[in-house]
Amino acid sequence: MSSTLPTAEPTERLITAEEFEVMEFEFPVDLIKGRIEQFPPPGASHGRICMNVGFLLEVWSRSTGLGSVMTNDSAVVTDFDPDSVRGCDVLYVSWDTLNGKTLPSGALRVAPDLVVEVLSPSDRWSKVELKLEDYFTTGVKEIWVISIEDRVAWVCRPGQPHQRLEETAELTSPAVLPGFACRVVDFFLHV
Repeated sequence: MSSTLPTAEPTERLITAEEFEVMEFEFPVDLIKGRIEQFPPPGASHGRICMNVGFLLEVWSRSTGLGSVMTNDSAVVTDFDPDSVRGCDVLYVSWDTLNGKTLPSGALRVAPDLVVEVLSPSDRWSKVELKLEDYFTTGVKEIWVISIEDRVAWVCRPGQPHQRLEETAELTSPAVLPGFACRVVDFFLHV
């Protein structure tokens, strides 16, 4: 009777955040635990809502001088070894969090204070919840999830139940964006 040793499966090579930052893709992608995950491109309504949210946050940011607003899938490293890099629809990071007024040319390697995710038709809540968990584990203080279909915003904070805000509600964020206020319906202007 001959005995043969089992052969090992080839190990998949995981991609690092540094490698990911210099790669080129035709569609939106995230790096999740060293593996590339591709998404369909978002539609026009998604882009318009991102613009509206970014504009409202930028007006507040310029008036206070407390930090910087970024859009367009700005990259944030959410985990190391294996690396994860998430593209945020909109984010805000305070100068205190950045420890100065200099933005990196690549991905943020500090947790933004606020992340805004606009749901695409292909998004599923189970995947969204995993993304929220990644952000909160990294140290994000607050996340807004905006639903085009339901025309609502969910305000999510670590360790607290998600708060659903209807179109007529006012959204404030005293701990993260002191003095900021807008109506949820303002996110949906021209949509």
